[in-house]
Amino acid sequence: MEWYYVVGKEQNGPVDENTFEDLCMSKTITDQTLVWNKTMTDWQPWDQVKHSTVKQVQNPDEYTPQNTGKLCTECGKAFPDDELVAFQGSLICASCKPVFLQKIREGVSTARMVYAGFWIRFAAKFIDMLILWVINMIFAFITSFFIPTIADNPENMAKAMIPSIIIGLINAGINVFYVTWFVGKHSATPGKMVCGLKIVSPQNTKISYWRAFGRCFAEILSAIILYIGYIMAGFDEEKRALHDRICATRVIRK
Repeated sequence: MEWYYVVGKEQNGPVDENTFEDLCMSKTITDQTLVWNKTMTDWQPWDQVKHSTVKQVQNPDEYTPQNTGKLCTECGKAFPDDELVAFQGSLICASCKPVFLQKIREGVSTARMVYAGFWIRFAAKFIDMLILWVINMIFAFITSFFIPTIADNPENMAKAMIPSIIIGLINAGINVFYVTWFVGKHSATPGKMVCGLKIVSPQNTKISYWRAFGRCFAEILSAIILYIGYIMAGFDEEKRALHDRICATRVIRK
């Protein structure tokens, strides 16, 4: 069966059922997304369609009745209600039960990850840059009293060079510490906290301070190639920027 769906104001499709399931798992298709196939008389939100047991038929000769039931949280496939078991607020099919229980034993989060899109990440980054700008301006104001004034005496240029370099390195260190400490401690910088985002591993677990430290430097690579590394998040199916790919991280909604 082929499916059509609407993202924004754009109609997409047709896609086959396997592709459609992948889109549901990646949250490209959400509960509010309008969907349609040839067995339906009109577009409906996916939340209504996936829980319906009988679909309205446009062409009865081409329709085979089926019970769509509910979706398994782990694999995203539809099953009748009596073939799913509830675990910790999730519905799991028989095939996924061993994997799901193993995740619980290993302490891996079993919650479905909802990836953060480009614009919400942009907003979080803007907030972080604003915070760091204020911190750096305060630091620059304080340290300005320790640097000889070049305008008063051009010979002070040599004397001012070394302190200026040291202050520049300290500023860079503040930026690295800001990102590393907040991400390692809270899985999110203040900007991402405000936007309800966090940085996790592909298994939806907290990342280490070392990975947070490495990700900070990987962001430099995303920036120096004309910010293409950041723009990649707008086109990746898991909304990964270049530094997410390098450090195996995901930015998700809480």
